Parts: sequence; C-alpha cells; structure tokens
Amino acid sequence: MKINKILLIAPPALTFKVYRDISLMPPMGLGYLASVIEAMGIEVRILDCLMLGWNKEETVNGSLVRVGLSEKEITERILDFNPDLIGLNCQFSRQHSMYSKMFSLIKRASPRCVVVAGGPHTTVCPKDTLSEEGCDYVIIGEAENSFKELIERLLLNKDVSAIDGLGWKEDKKININPKNNWVSDLDSLSLPAYHLMDLEKYFNSEISHGFRHREKFSPIITSRGCVSRCNFCSAHKVWGNKYRCRSVDNVIKEMKLLKDNYGIQELLFEDDNITADPKRAKELFSRMIEEKLDFVWDTPNGVGIWSMDEEMLDLMKQSGCVNVNFPVESGSQRVLSGIIRKPLELSKVKRLTAYCRKIKVDYGMFFIVGLPGETKEDIWQSFKFAVTCKVKTPFFSVATPYPGSALFEQCRDYSLFSRKFSFDDLFIRSYLIKTEEWDESELEKILVKGLFYVKINRLIYDPLGFIKAALKKIKRIIRPKVESLRG
Repeated sequence: MKINKILLIAPPALTFKVYRDISLMPPMGLGYLASVIEAMGIEVRILDCLMLGWNKEETVNGSLVRVGLSEKEITERILDFNPDLIGLNCQFSRQHSMYSKMFSLIKRASPRCVVVAGGPHTTVCPKDTLSEEGCDYVIIGEAENSFKELIERLLLNKDVSAIDGLGWKEDKKININPKNNWVSDLDSLSLPAYHLMDLEKYFNSEISHGFRHREKFSPIITSRGCVSRCNFCSAHKVWGNKYRCRSVDNVIKEMKLLKDNYGIQELLFEDDNITADPKRAKELFSRMIEEKLDFVWDTPNGVGIWSMDEEMLDLMKQSGCVNVNFPVESGSQRVLSGIIRKPLELSKVKRLTAYCRKIKVDYGMFFIVGLPGETKEDIWQSFKFAVTCKVKTPFFSVATPYPGSALFEQCRDYSLFSRKFSFDDLFIRSYLIKTEEWDESELEKILVKGLFYVKINRLIYDPLGFIKAALKKIKRIIRPKVESLRG
C-alpha cells in the first residue's frame, strides 16, 4: 500500500445551547503521533476542526449545538490534502455520534483512504468504534508504537494481526488485540509536533481546561498513568497500570522549546498526577526555578495530594504555580477510603489548603457526589468540607458511570442506572445513577441546596472572589454566542 500523506483529525464537538461544556486545547495526542509520522519520512498534517470552527454553531436539536468546521469545509480540506490514511481522535464517549458522522464523511470524501481511530473513547469502547462502517482500524491505549507498526506493515502489505492493541475487521468479523505493551521510557518519544499544531490560534482563549492567566499558553504532559485506582476513573485503560515519568532534563528541554520558539507564558500540566512522585516533582520545580523559565502554571487535572507537603508547595509557588486543583472527591473519609478507594486523608487536605492560603497560592477542589453506597449525610459532608477549606473554586460533579471504570461495571452489574444507558448522557449533570438512598430527582435537589450553601459561604469569606467568579461564568456562557454572531 502507498502511504505518502497522513491527516490527523480532531473532530467538531456537540455541546449545550445554553453554555459550552467544551474548551479549546491544542491536540497533544495528535502532536505526539505527528512526530512519529514525520520521523518515518511521511508528510503529515493536523486538522483541528473544533479550533478552526470555534465561532461556528449549528443547531442539532432543542438542547444541543454542533461547534466546529462544517461537513463541507472538512470535506474540502480532506480533498485538498488528499491523504492516504486518516487518524481520527475519538476522545469523549458522549461525542460518539459525531465520530460516526466523521467516519461516513471521510469515506464519502475519499473512499480509498484508510481510517484509523484512537483515543480514550476508542480505548474503552473499541468494538462500538470499529463497528462503524467507515472505520478500518482502531488502536487501544497510547498509540505511538502501535500506530507506527501499523503504518510500516501497511506499507509492506504485511499481516497486521499481531500488532499490540490493534482492532481490525476480517470477513466482517471484528478482532481486538489486548493492549499489553506500554512505552517504558517516555524520553524515547519525540516531543509533540508543535510546528503542526498552530499554537497561536489557541492564544487569547480565556477558557481552555480552566481559566487562563496569560495570553500565550500551552499544555504539557510530563508523565503517564496514575498510582490511584479511583472507582469512577478509566485512565488506567488509556495509560496502563504503571505510573511512568519523563526525566526532568527532557521536560525542561520541552519547556525551553515552548518558551523560545513560541513565546509561551503559561503551562497547563495535563498529567493525571504531576506530583505523584514527590522526589521527581520537587526536582522538576527546582529546575524550573534555577533555569529562570518564568512561566506561570496550573494543574487543571489535579495533583496527587497524598504525596504533597509544604516544601513542595513552596517550590510550586516559586516556580510559577498560580493555581493548584486538589482532587479530593469527597468530604467523607468513609466514602474516600471505602468507596472511591483513594489513598488520601482529609486532615492532610486541610493542612495543605491552609498553607496555600498562607503563601497566597489559589486552589480549587474536585468533588463527586452521588456514588453508590454514599449517603445523603456523606454528600453534605462534601459541601461542608469545601466551606471548611475556604475553597474559592470548588467543582462538584454528579457521579457519572463512564465506560471502562469500575463504577460503570457496578452500575451495569447491579442495575443502578436510572434509565437505559446511553453515551449521550455522559456528562456531569446527567443523574444516571439511582440507589436505595436517593433517586436522581432527590440527588438533584440535594445538589442545588448544597451548591447554594457553598456559594453563600464563599460570599462571606471571599466576597471579591465570588463576584469575579460570577462574572467569569457569565462571560463564559455569553461570549461564544457573541463570537458566533460576529463570525
């Protein structure tokens, strides 16, 4: 097979009409794959349909809109580049219908083109993805090595059936190889192909996995995997069961590239747990200080609280940290230890947040309410804990059974779904779970009362911050619509 050109696509996205629960981020996964392809001597492009069509909305139904390039515009770009192979990033299960449309669109535009799907949704639902008529292959988990091997074997017309984590069709039968091999040395991977990602087109976006503090920002990933096994999370399916880190030298090299070549001022550590290895984390933050990189930085995915101490917070502050998100998940120690299975003591959280206030580092907190086995009192302990810690930006999500998580299996096996399961309901206010303690209607009432309690208390201990946050939220809701009208 001839493969002279490869196109990597981040598709458009569906979101709510009243507010956007999506954000603009450079597609780092595609950036890593693009580096692999370039090293093979094959021409490659990245097409971020969401970013390029951020100001374009199409009504889907009474509650949803489609944001991104139109089908006509995507087709024109495919025809213009004329790729031999297209890789489609299937990230969120809730967007499954968008992926289905993209498979059909690609095959209509270029019937001979080989289509390969990857990403978190593909990883946890490979058969659903591969069952799409326009999808030829899927790759489970981190894809750099398997994608390279697939390309090499297609070029030589060799058998692909032994490739790790590969899914393919044969005589209308779907075959899925298990994912057994993970990149042990992350330094062996080339840095993402930033020169193909049009970073400057993401600049000035105030909302991009949290609120931005500088105009020129970029995500960065310094580790893969997580040592925790929280019941609601499916990250271990995507990144494996072992926590792996890049060397500090390798990370500093990437930071210097971002600063010198692209003028980056703010970094978003997209690691699941940037602080999980405390010795390595302290070394990294110390090097950032020594190298005088002068970034501000944030932790939108959260940190490994169990491994943190005051010394680490000091280094984080000195190296440019302006906000740290604590994924506490529950204000009930019983729920944390017995249900979520997170290795965390709430007393430590109180101590660390108090120290953050002392050294003037902003902090947010992630909570999940509505887990099976959780009582109404447990839920209220989460609201009260947020107030006790004087959190300025607490994020309360309703427990959502994402495929690939232990929570999904529990809901499936014990009939805990409040209605027939659908990918369309995988968002943080879908109330998909019911238990003997409460149903979805009762849980919604508890959440409304709890959030009111948290906001009233924040107005008392942080009135200025409360007003600023309210204005930012309003801006987030109305600004995309204003830009859409202008566009």
